[in-house]
Amino acid sequence: MDSAATVGAILRTINDQTVVRPYGDGLLVDLPLTYGDGDVVRILVEPMGSGFRVSDRAVAATQLAMAGVNVSAGRPAEAFAETVRSVGLSGVNAAPGELATFGVADELGRMVLDVAQASMRTEQLRWLAVRQTLTRFPDRVVERVKSWAEGSRQVQREAPLALRSGRKRQVTLRVSSHDRSAYVQAVSSRDRDQAAEHCYYIFDLSDVPKENRIAALDGARADWPTEIVSELAQVGDVEFFADPLSLERQLDKLVPPPRAALQR
Repeated sequence: MDSAATVGAILRTINDQTVVRPYGDGLLVDLPLTYGDGDVVRILVEPMGSGFRVSDRAVAATQLAMAGVNVSAGRPAEAFAETVRSVGLSGVNAAPGELATFGVADELGRMVLDVAQASMRTEQLRWLAVRQTLTRFPDRVVERVKSWAEGSRQVQREAPLALRSGRKRQVTLRVSSHDRSAYVQAVSSRDRDQAAEHCYYIFDLSDVPKENRIAALDGARADWPTEIVSELAQVGDVEFFADPLSLERQLDKLVPPPRAALQR
């Protein structure tokens, strides 16, 4: 067997199936690896100071949370911490549940693989979840926003949205604090066109300012046609559920917490 030719064939296959594309100031790296549900392992590389920050954008932890596994307590927390320790991730500027590390350009290949390995190992903790029926996407949006709000703001499910005609239609939820409110409509990927058209219809007829309407799309930006995203951006802000904390950051801008909550 020609070992050089064999190694070359293996490396060419890995190279051909690795996709790298721009994402903000950094790069998204799609590896020829998948999580248990078949989703591609996608790693974010961002320039940071004299080097690069590499992270899984908390994708594995988010999937676990949706499966009912809390990586901040109990056995899952211990396993999560052991994964970070064993792979040697620095955790630089990491959000809760995010796997991240930092290094120089020469270490990028190793860092990407280390974070990918840690993310896949973390996602395997889903087997600790109690078997349950599949959660609808609107329910996942509501659960995530309620967890984020933690009593500092009011979250109303199936909230009435005022239309210019005087009628009202329901949206997935409303987040409010005193006289400020934001309205969120979940847009599922299961029936993508119908869900997007429904969101566009009620937002376009709404009497609520455009900047206070949020379309929360299931999945990541790459999962949605540009045309649908552009259409929804005409009637509200567009956020992607797979992008950790992006929905929460937008809600924070529109509905900041009361001063008492900030001072805790």
